[in-house]
Amino acid sequence: MGFEIEIKVRVEALEPIEAKLIENNAELIADQDEHDVYYNAPHKDFAETDEALRLRYVNNQKCGKIMPPCITYKGPKVGREGFKAREEIIVDLSSGEEFAVLLEKIGYRRTAAVDKHRKIYRVPNAIVTLDEIPGVGVFSEIEADAELSEDEAVAVIDKIAEMAGIVGERLTKSYLEIVLEAQ
Repeated sequence: MGFEIEIKVRVEALEPIEAKLIENNAELIADQDEHDVYYNAPHKDFAETDEALRLRYVNNQKCGKIMPPCITYKGPKVGREGFKAREEIIVDLSSGEEFAVLLEKIGYRRTAAVDKHRKIYRVPNAIVTLDEIPGVGVFSEIEADAELSEDEAVAVIDKIAEMAGIVGERLTKSYLEIVLEAQ
């Protein structure tokens, strides 16, 4: 359980950013395909409350294996202009399929799915993702380490964005919102 502080930027291309990350000794920690399935609650509409419940399946090509699925709850977005901050709770699962059945049995309904290819780089005090969503575009995110204060996280994110050339409009929308708008 924690609080994530991050930026998301739609970028022209991922290759120049990746080259700068490698040049600055960033460590590639994952190269993976992600399949995210979103659910809505029976007692409230997450689109109205700005919450999310996501079941994620990961096939990590870097380590050559399918990772255990996880369920993630994300609370409403808060934070400074251009930065997205929200509560995040992640629980690993032994079976995503069985958990999906459980969710549906208790009234949750599947609302959408998002597929993306993601590379994750570790840099000091943060991770940087390079994301490609088929038919939608390419994006980069910088997420500060959870133990940093908000001011420290903002400073770290701004420094990394400058170093890696991650420039453009900072989006506070989730990938789910971006994909739904594109449809």
